[in-house]
Amino acid sequence: MTNITQLQTFVEVARLNSFAEAAEQLHVPRSTVTARVQALEERLGVQLLHRTTRRVSLTLEGERFMQQCEPALEALQQAESDLLEKDELSGNIRLSVPTDYPAHTLEHLLSSFTEKHPKVSFYVDMSDSPVDLVAEHFDLAIRARKPGEDALIAQRYTYDHIGLFCRKPQKTITAKNISTFALLDPGGFLSEYSAGKTPDHLIDTTNFRLTKQLALSRDCIVVLPLSLCEQEVEQGLLHLLKTTLEVPQVPLYIVTPARKHRPKRTRAFIQHVVETAKAGQ
Repeated sequence: MTNITQLQTFVEVARLNSFAEAAEQLHVPRSTVTARVQALEERLGVQLLHRTTRRVSLTLEGERFMQQCEPALEALQQAESDLLEKDELSGNIRLSVPTDYPAHTLEHLLSSFTEKHPKVSFYVDMSDSPVDLVAEHFDLAIRARKPGEDALIAQRYTYDHIGLFCRKPQKTITAKNISTFALLDPGGFLSEYSAGKTPDHLIDTTNFRLTKQLALSRDCIVVLPLSLCEQEVEQGLLHLLKTTLEVPQVPLYIVTPARKHRPKRTRAFIQHVVETAKAGQ
């Protein structure tokens, strides 16, 4: 039977299209990676990879072999992780979230989970640009509106409601009177009314947090997720305005790599996110 280490090395080279990157990921010399793949090809009697000075790609035989052995390796890794973690979850979870994700919501998710599982740690990346979950070895991401590439698995777990906010109380906002207000709509949720209508003396931005700060200091109406503004509403710093306009809901997704095994801790955290969202609805 083929050596599992050789299979793992071949899969890593195929995923990254690079012997050098696979060596870095596996923490072994590049010569070791090359030797493992060559030994595998010799045993199977076929060429699995095309090699040039610039790139590495799968042969037809390599593609068929990759489709069969990658799921098997994932299943073995899953079984090993489950046995090693047993009843007490441990290890690190790498999580990516957008910069506009409410900090208090994220803190509650992480704190409530680590209270139950104190041996689990987190690395959290907050970025406006979606990270490459596979190449950068993230376990999962939380994304809004657009979950990402077809190669990812997206699970919608809740919706974030959108509202109109102002630092001063206002009359009901309608299609007839909305043009009389300075309107900031960073997400384009009401583009029918907001597109091209921002006065020159206001700052235009796509950042939700900056928009909220502008709403706290200026007489304008902003269109933002309720979760981002709930603390300011509770404190009386912002007012949630009544409106007859159709304001959308924003879907929130848990996104995971399609071909990455999920350790027990990752599956438990995903379930925690889903259950927390249901409890808050």
